[in-house]
Amino acid sequence: MNLHNKKFPNVLRQLEHELSGFRYALHDYHASLSERINNPSKYEFKEGKKACCGTGPLRGINTCGGRVLGPAQGYELCENVTDYLFFDSFHLTEKAHRQIAELIWSGPSNVTGPYNLKTLFELK
Repeated sequence: MNLHNKKFPNVLRQLEHELSGFRYALHDYHASLSERINNPSKYEFKEGKKACCGTGPLRGINTCGGRVLGPAQGYELCENVTDYLFFDSFHLTEKAHRQIAELIWSGPSNVTGPYNLKTLFELK
C-alpha cells in the first residue's frame, strides 16, 4: 500500500501533463486516518484505537451483534459512538466518515489536491 501511495500521485501528475484538460482530486486517506488514530482529541474523539463495539483487545474482535462467535457470545458496546473513531474492527463511525468526506469535498490542497472535489466540479 505504501508503494501505491508513493507512485500513484506521480502517475496522475504525468497524465495531467500528457492529457489536455485532465484534472484530478487526490486524498491521502491513510494519512487522514493515521492522524486521527494518533491524535484523536484533536478531531473531537475520546478514543482513536479502541472500537465502540466488539470484544478482545481494543474491541478488535468483530463480534458486534454476534456476527463472528454467534449470538450466544457477548460483546461490548460503548455508550457514545461519537467518542470513537472506529465503530467496530473494520468500520469507522459516521462522525469519522463525515470528517474525511469534508476533507475530500473542500479540504486544503495539502490534504486533498491539487484540487478538492468542490473546486474540481467548479472548473470549466
